[in-house]
Amino acid sequence: MLILSLDTTTRYGSVGLVSERQLLAEINYLSPSTHSRQVFRALSTLLKIAGKQFDDIDGLAVAVGPGSFTGIRIGLSLAKALSLASGWPVASVCSLQALASKLLLPGIKMISPIIDARKGEVFACLYQIENSRLQEVVPAGAYEPEKFLAMIPGSEPVYFIGTGVDLYLPFIKERLGPRAMITDRSYYLASEIGQLGQALLSQGKGLKPGEIEPIYYRPSQAEEKRTAKAKK
Repeated sequence: MLILSLDTTTRYGSVGLVSERQLLAEINYLSPSTHSRQVFRALSTLLKIAGKQFDDIDGLAVAVGPGSFTGIRIGLSLAKALSLASGWPVASVCSLQALASKLLLPGIKMISPIIDARKGEVFACLYQIENSRLQEVVPAGAYEPEKFLAMIPGSEPVYFIGTGVDLYLPFIKERLGPRAMITDRSYYLASEIGQLGQALLSQGKGLKPGEIEPIYYRPSQAEEKRTAKAKK
């Protein structure tokens, strides 16, 4: 099964091809604004490098959030259009889970992916590793950094990853001290999204275009404005 994977949820844009849980090719780029131009160029380059055609692809995996509202919408619109045109089933993958999957390594028991949500908040959760699988300890959501870190239990080292870690690193170290383990893995997720997506598709959990839903965890700025206007 050949899976096309894509992530536009943060400025770290990424597209990849995964087969039998192995990454065949990946194109990564840093987007200064939106992904609308870069992601199409990346897809074209990806297929050329891998020597593949769209007809060779069996399914699609897409990061549905959380992250940038604009980025999520671009990724989902592209995934839906590709699925409608090709009939591919789509695997919906949480970007926090994909980030945490980068740290499924021997000796690591607690993982916290954190994505900058702006407005003084982060999208975050805490996973415990059980039998090489991620189990939520603190549920995924939008949090003020202080409140999220206060919810982390126990005395185990916690391995952090994500754009929110870059932003709140001094605060994380101050709050957790030597328990805070900061990693240097990249934030490009096409490989992890493809592997997680392939697992879902192999279990028959692929979605149709109309079934794909974003993960926001809080209202968008436009929705907040509409709500505020309706209250006046």
